[in-house]
Amino acid sequence: MRTAALLVGGALALVAAFFGIVILASESGEVVTLHTRTPAGDTRVTRLWVVDYAGAEWVRTGHEGKGWFVDVMSNPDVTIERSGSESQRIAVPVREKPLIGEVNEVFAMKYGQANKIVALSGDASKRIPVRLDPAPR
Repeated sequence: MRTAALLVGGALALVAAFFGIVILASESGEVVTLHTRTPAGDTRVTRLWVVDYAGAEWVRTGHEGKGWFVDVMSNPDVTIERSGSESQRIAVPVREKPLIGEVNEVFAMKYGQANKIVALSGDASKRIPVRLDPAPR
C-alpha cells in the first residue's frame, strides 16, 4: 500500500513539474497582452507570444477551444499591449496550411527551446496563427 502511494505521489509530482516547466517556458521571451471581449461582453486578458512576419504581428492558439480564440471568433476587435504601448487590431485567424507552417517556423526561430517545451503540452498540428491587422481609424 505504501509503495502504491509513493508511486502515485511521484507520478503527480512529475506531472506538476512538467506543467510548471511549460508555464515557465511560455513566459520566456517576448510576451504581449491581448485584450478580447467575451461573447458575454466581458474583457479577457491573455498573455501570448508574438512574432512579426510578412508585415504583420502574429499570435497563435494551441487549439480552437481556447477562451481568447473563442472571443476572437465572435468579435475580432482586440487590443494588444506590446513594448509598453497599446494598439487596436483586428484579429484574423489564418488556416492556409503553407502559411501556418511559415508562421510556426517564425515562432520556432524566435522562441527556440521554449517553443519546443511548450509544444510538448499539445498537438502542434492544431495551432492556429492569428494575424493582428491594424484597426481602421
